[in-house]
Amino acid sequence: MTSRRCILMGLLATGLSGCDALPRIGGWQSEPLSDATEDELQAANEDPRPRVAEITSLAVEDVTAGAIVLATALPVTQGWFKPELVNDAPNGKPVDGVLSYSFRAVPPRDSQPQSTQRSRVLTAALFIPDARLADVRSIRVNGAQNSKSVRP
Repeated sequence: MTSRRCILMGLLATGLSGCDALPRIGGWQSEPLSDATEDELQAANEDPRPRVAEITSLAVEDVTAGAIVLATALPVTQGWFKPELVNDAPNGKPVDGVLSYSFRAVPPRDSQPQSTQRSRVLTAALFIPDARLADVRSIRVNGAQNSKSVRP
């Protein structure tokens, strides 16, 4: 019975090693965020990925319990990856009824050709629950050169 317990504990420790719960179980934690100033928190939350050059289309689809925002963008060259819609507001709340996002992606490491428009298209989607859409009049997605807005 003890060998089963050892194996189970080993599997549990291995499984929890990637979780955030393990440091709390072990009794050590990183510094609490309550001592950080608001400017420091905002700087820590900024996404290092640049905005994609041009937003080509934006749509909102109503789904159960919310809406899905679907944006398409066009980077300057091929090779951009990991596209995502990142909330522009530090607290994630709408400003004057506008929920604003930046379309961000990771640029290629090496120089890439511009090639055809079709080969450079990126798409990102985001689910927004009904509770967050309550005070929203429009949703805006910003690129480096332009932005597009839609009403939910």
